[in-house]
Amino acid sequence: MALVLHLLVCVSLISLSTSELVIDVQPDVISAELTTQLVVNCSITNSHVAELDVIKHLTLSIYNESIKSFEDLFTLEAKTFNLQRIQIFKHSQIDSGNLFITLTLQDPTQFDAKVYRCIVTGDGSNATNISFVSKKEVKHETISTTLLEQVRRLKKDTEKDKSLCKKEELEVHQKQKSKLDFVGSSEVIKELIEPLTLACTYKVMNNDHNENSTIQSLYIFHETNGIIATINKGETVATNQEINSKNVKAELSSNESRDSYIQVTWSHLKLSEAGKYFCGASVKYSENKNENFNKMLTITITRPTFDDLVKVIQKILAKSEEDKELILGNIQSIKDDLNANKQHIESVTEDLNDTKENMKNYKEEMKIIVANLSTNTTDISKDRDEGNTEDKEITYSENRISPKSCRDVNSTYNRVVVTLASGLKVMCDTNTDGGGWIVIQRRVNGKVHFFRDWSDYRNGFGDYNIGEFYLGNENIFKLTSCGQYDLRIDLKFNNQSYYSQYTDFQISSVSENYKLNIKSYSGNASDSLSYHNGAPFSTVDRDNDGSSSNCAAAYIGAWWYTSGCHRSNLNGKWGSTEHAKGLNWHSLTGYSASVSFTEMKIREIETDDYLTLLNK
Repeated sequence: MALVLHLLVCVSLISLSTSELVIDVQPDVISAELTTQLVVNCSITNSHVAELDVIKHLTLSIYNESIKSFEDLFTLEAKTFNLQRIQIFKHSQIDSGNLFITLTLQDPTQFDAKVYRCIVTGDGSNATNISFVSKKEVKHETISTTLLEQVRRLKKDTEKDKSLCKKEELEVHQKQKSKLDFVGSSEVIKELIEPLTLACTYKVMNNDHNENSTIQSLYIFHETNGIIATINKGETVATNQEINSKNVKAELSSNESRDSYIQVTWSHLKLSEAGKYFCGASVKYSENKNENFNKMLTITITRPTFDDLVKVIQKILAKSEEDKELILGNIQSIKDDLNANKQHIESVTEDLNDTKENMKNYKEEMKIIVANLSTNTTDISKDRDEGNTEDKEITYSENRISPKSCRDVNSTYNRVVVTLASGLKVMCDTNTDGGGWIVIQRRVNGKVHFFRDWSDYRNGFGDYNIGEFYLGNENIFKLTSCGQYDLRIDLKFNNQSYYSQYTDFQISSVSENYKLNIKSYSGNASDSLSYHNGAPFSTVDRDNDGSSSNCAAAYIGAWWYTSGCHRSNLNGKWGSTEHAKGLNWHSLTGYSASVSFTEMKIREIETDDYLTLLNK
C-alpha cells in the first residue's frame, strides 16, 4: 500500500507540475578504457511542454568543434514515433518511444566527450513554430599514464592468456578470475519503480582445499556513496544508514566447502545511486599471506516515463481487486463461522445450565476426595523423608479414585508425576499460581534431544526423571478438546525468571496438523507466541509452514512455524547462539541467544469460571 501511495504521489506531481524538456547523461565524466558505457537520454516529461499546443519533433544533436555548430544525430516524429537516424555510431544502441530518445555508447572515447543537445519543435497557440532546447556536457577525464599502462597491460595479458599461455597457467588464471563473482539483477534500472539486487560471492574452488585459506571480509562499495555493506570475520553485517538491514544478507563461511557472500537489495533506487559499484574480498592464507580480490559493476538508472508509472499502478490496482475479492470471501466465511459458533455456544450454555446443579454436588464430592488425596500425599512425603521409599511419583491405591486433572492434586512437592483417570501419565506443577498445571513441555539441561520427527512429536518423548520431555501433540489435543484451558510458559534468561500466559489454548486434531489456537496474553516476558496463532505444527519430515524453505530443518526444531518461520522456537537447539536456531523467545533473547529454562503447562478453567466467560 505504501508503494501505491508513493506511485500515486509521483503521478500527481507529474500531472500538476510544469512539464519540461530533459536531457540526462550517465555518467557525465568519462575516461578512456575505464568507462564501459555512456547513456544519453532526451525526453519530455508528462508528454507535454508549456507553450506548445502541438509537439512535432524531438531531436538529439552533438556539438562539432571543427564547424563550431551542432550536428543532428536522431530525429523522432512525435505523431508516428518514426525515428530518423542521421548519423551511425559503432558499438551503440538506440531506443525511442513516446517522446524519448536514448543513445547508449559502448566503450566511449574522448571523442564522445562533447556537448549533447535536445530540441523539441512544435506549434504555439498562434500556430507559430516554436522550439525549446536543453543541453548537457560530457567531460573527459584523463587518467594517469601509469594507470593507463596498467589497464592496457591487464587487457593485453588477458588476451595473451587466452591464446598463448600454457594449460597450467591458464587454469591458475581462471581460478583467480572466478574466485570472486559480482552480479546484479540488471545493469539498467528505472528510478523508484524497479528493484536492484547486487550479490558479491567468494567462491571456493575445487583446488582450494590445499591452500588452507580463510576469508576475512567481504564488502560492496559505491564510488560516491561509500560503503554500502560489509561483513568481517566473527562479526555481523554492517550497513550505511540509508540501507535497511532487512535488505542485506551476508555470511562468511568457516566451512572450506561453502561459498561466502554478501547481498544487498534496493526496492526503490534514486538517480544518485547510479554509477560504479565495487565488490571486494580479503583472504588470509596459512603462511601469513594476504590476498585481495576486487570486481566492478556499472549500474545505470533512468527516469521512468509517465507510461511506466501508469503500467505499475494498473498492475497494483489489478492485484488490489484480487485481494479485495479474496477479503470479501473471507469476511463472508467468517460471518458464517460466527453464526455457527453462536448457535453452538447457545446450545452449550443451555447444557451447562442444566448440569450446573449436578456440578455443585460433584464439587462437594471432589473436595472430600482432594482432602483424602492431600492426606495420602502427606503420608508418602513422610515415608520418603524417613527413607522408606524412593518412588518419585504420587501413586494411588486401587480403592481410591485417580485424579481427572492436575487441579485435583495437592502435594508438598512443587512437581509430581501422576497417572490421570484417563490413563495418561503426566507431570503436575502443584505450586505455580495456585498449582493445578499439567506440564506439556519442559527443558532444563539439554540432556534430551528435541530435533525429532513427526511421529515423536505426535506421541511424545523424553524422561520425567531427567526432567526433559514433550507430552505429545495427540495427548495435548485430547486434553484441550474436552474443556477450556489456559497456557502458561515459564522461562529463565540471564538468571531472571519470566512468564507468558494465554487464554483459550487449544491445538486442533492431526487432520489440521495440530494447529495452534490461543487468545489474550498476559505476563512479563512479552508476547512472542501470538505471531504463531493459527499455524500448523511442523517437523523436519513434515513441512506444514507457509515458507518457501523448511523452517524446522533450517532452525533445528519443531514448532508452529509460519511463512516467516518464527519469533519463538522453544524446541530448538539447546544453548545455541546461531541465528534463530536456539531456544529463542524473540522479545527476550532476540535470535542470537537461548533461554536456560522453559516449561509449558496447561490448566483447565473451572466450570464457574467458564460460565462467567460465556456470560461476558
